[in-house]
Amino acid sequence: MGEVVAVLESLLKKYKKEVEWATSKKQEPETAKKKIAETRKLTFNRAKQYTKEYDEEQKELIHLKRDSKLKGGFYVT
Repeated sequence: MGEVVAVLESLLKKYKKEVEWATSKKQEPETAKKKIAETRKLTFNRAKQYTKEYDEEQKELIHLKRDSKLKGGFYVT
């Protein structure tokens, strides 16, 4: 009825490692997807910020050129 099977300790360790490895492999794609999504979001926001800075810089340049033209001078960059 209640047969006890002797298993080597090294086999138990191996089985335990395999189970841990399998669970980590299952979780790996999920964490990778989250990381990719976070990176995309960060990149998008950074690009948005750079575009905003560039537009502001261009507007400032145009403003300075117009002011100097109204005063009868030249704007030198």
